[in-house]
Amino acid sequence: MNRNKLVQALIGAGLIACIAPSAYAADTSAQRIQLLENQIKVMQQQLEELKTTLVKSQEAAKPAPAAASSADTKDLAKQVEELRNQVDSQAKETVVAGDIPNSFRIPGSETSIHLYGIAELNMTHDFTGYNGDVDYASFVPYVPLRNQADDHKSSTSLHTRTSRIGIEGATPSSFGLVTAKIEGDFNNDPKSNAVATQQSTNSYNFRLRHAYVQAGSWLIGQTWTTFADLDAAPETVDFNGPIGTTSMRQPQIRYTYKTPNSGNFTAALENNDSYVLSPTSGSAYDTTKAISRVPDVVLRWDRGFNWGTLSFRGVTQQFALKDSTTTVSTRGWGVGASASVKMFDADLLSLNLTGGDGIGRYFNYIEGAGYDASGNRIVTEKTFGTVLGYQHKFSDEYRMNVAYGYQRSFSNEFTTWARDNGLDSGRWAMNRSVWQLHVGGFWNPTKVVEVGLEAIYGRRTTLADEKGDASRINFLTRYYFN
Repeated sequence: MNRNKLVQALIGAGLIACIAPSAYAADTSAQRIQLLENQIKVMQQQLEELKTTLVKSQEAAKPAPAAASSADTKDLAKQVEELRNQVDSQAKETVVAGDIPNSFRIPGSETSIHLYGIAELNMTHDFTGYNGDVDYASFVPYVPLRNQADDHKSSTSLHTRTSRIGIEGATPSSFGLVTAKIEGDFNNDPKSNAVATQQSTNSYNFRLRHAYVQAGSWLIGQTWTTFADLDAAPETVDFNGPIGTTSMRQPQIRYTYKTPNSGNFTAALENNDSYVLSPTSGSAYDTTKAISRVPDVVLRWDRGFNWGTLSFRGVTQQFALKDSTTTVSTRGWGVGASASVKMFDADLLSLNLTGGDGIGRYFNYIEGAGYDASGNRIVTEKTFGTVLGYQHKFSDEYRMNVAYGYQRSFSNEFTTWARDNGLDSGRWAMNRSVWQLHVGGFWNPTKVVEVGLEAIYGRRTTLADEKGDASRINFLTRYYFN
């Protein structure tokens, strides 16, 4: 075969590879791009071989073949350039899988995007303990007391306010994959216009849940407090879940040191808030004097095992008030321990213990602290709580959950202050104890649809030994899109 025929054969092979439709019939867009890139490499190699042949021909003083080779070389170079443009154009127009689950890469970018959300309806019926504005979820600490005028015996409510939307992003960098998340729901109820809005659109305000950036061991932004262990939180149909543990999201700067055999060690600086009651305004918090000097500090250790997970946590925070006549502060603390245990037949047992003196808003739910004007001091509430949960899976479609929560406040300077200021009796009184039981289950007819039904019963006992009961049924249906 002479040189011209060899060149023609190479060009023909390259063109056939470019236009053969059968090579791409069963491939995805990403695979087609890869095949085209491979073909460019082959044709570039052929181009280099032709250039080498051309040089040798010129050196041997054979102008005619060289001239033919030069023309063919230019032709092949043109084909390579056209093919490269085709690859670039197709890559920009093709949606390919991203670097995080269920994500897609923005065309012409290295950033991956994941859109997700929940469309959810809840229907609740209260037999006792109707809470009015907080009817969307159970909240036993402030249910009406027995035989009070506002102790409604029956009430039904439907809402979609806990539906949510979110977006996740991820971009490769020299520090590894940098991820970000923004999520919100519609659970910011315009209480001042609650009745009016139900007469027309039944709308609710958007509420931020998460907004953070994460790179390597660092997390900066708003998400669940480091003091909360979601792995040991039982599943409930009710949006709030049982009382007696931590359930809070807030801005923070978090660093986690991960080890292969000793677990994860985490330290965080989190948003601070002077969570102090004012005796002159009933159960309202003294926000006019509240100041923020230092962030809250949370330390945590977690480890996963074949049998489940284990976590220990500690938090310390400052309570402070200041104005022209008052400057006072004190420090509170809290500790937590939790575990989730894998049981037989894929069942799951969870246990969460939380307590402290001045743990404040890191406990769901207590009043926290109060300002004692007679002694110009802040007194803190001492409390303990536990949450126990058990989940039984009948199949991939059906599962049942039982969750029990309990909290108790102990006698100390805070309870004395509460009694002295008339906060031990009545609807908005401080509680000695609160307990709550959830029994329910979920059915997943498809992967994206979930139906839940749950019975809830709870009781509060005030410092004056008054009691209030809450009992309700909660029906839920939701659709996941991700």
